[in-house]
Amino acid sequence: MTALDTPIVRVVVAEDRVPVRSGLDAALGHLPGVAVVGTATHHTQVPPLLDRHRPEVLLLGLSLPGGDAVELTRAVRAEHPATVVIVIAVLPATNDQVLPALQAGAAGWLPPTADRDTVIRALRAVVAGVNPAPRRPIGRDHRGELTAREADVLRLVAAGLTNAEIARRLAVSEATVKTHLNHAYTKAGLQNRAEAVEYAKRHGLGPTEAE
Repeated sequence: MTALDTPIVRVVVAEDRVPVRSGLDAALGHLPGVAVVGTATHHTQVPPLLDRHRPEVLLLGLSLPGGDAVELTRAVRAEHPATVVIVIAVLPATNDQVLPALQAGAAGWLPPTADRDTVIRALRAVVAGVNPAPRRPIGRDHRGELTAREADVLRLVAAGLTNAEIARRLAVSEATVKTHLNHAYTKAGLQNRAEAVEYAKRHGLGPTEAE
């Protein structure tokens, strides 16, 4: 059996940053059961690689030049539904890009510094058909553990408000909003704002019509 307990998983890496690409190559290069079948450093190079190789996984850098990574994700999911897209992103700096990519069909994200074990876990999750993002499970319903104000903050996060906007809406300081948000993260096992939005919507804390 392979390291992933599955037949060969074909991967296309679309990343223009040399250090990130080198790190991924090092992590993927010696994994039994994984074959990097193509590398792209520009958006225009991605579609031909997907057409030629039909990979199981596309590792897509959000900073890839030549186009919009979110639109590319949407196109890949429409034209190559068997290919799982995992975006490569630094959170929270690129959080505003990660969430749209997830909404466009990306299965999850990996940090550019992902080590061998993290990559293995992500690819194993792909093979198993679950979201591969390197994060704690957020399937458990933690709503009963949240205070009313923590739930309010998550709901407004899901509505797309910034911490400053939430502070004005709730008539509290921005530091108070951050405290409530950090407590909610801890209780719900969340690591970033994208997960907070996903959790809020999954558990009925999404924005109301008035928002």
